[in-house]
Amino acid sequence: MDHDGDKGGKGEGPRIECAGDRWTLFMGWALKTVIALIAVGAAAASVPYWERADFPVTSLVIYVAGMVFIAMPLCLYYEALLRTRQDHATQA
Repeated sequence: MDHDGDKGGKGEGPRIECAGDRWTLFMGWALKTVIALIAVGAAAASVPYWERADFPVTSLVIYVAGMVFIAMPLCLYYEALLRTRQDHATQA
């Protein structure tokens, strides 16, 4: 069933089968949104430095802190959800 094109009896289209799949999909979008917001926030913090030769330290701090303390735990949680989903699919 691991071949391309093999439907495996899942029906006609990509459907979300259960609440766990919906939560996994939601967390994937949440992770991408958080990463984008952190990047936009860091870019916005660097705007005052564009005309000067100073390095935008504030932007770097926002980006690193956001990625380490917000995005990384979300990423690890999302990976755990994906692994759980894969384990359930292989057991069924």
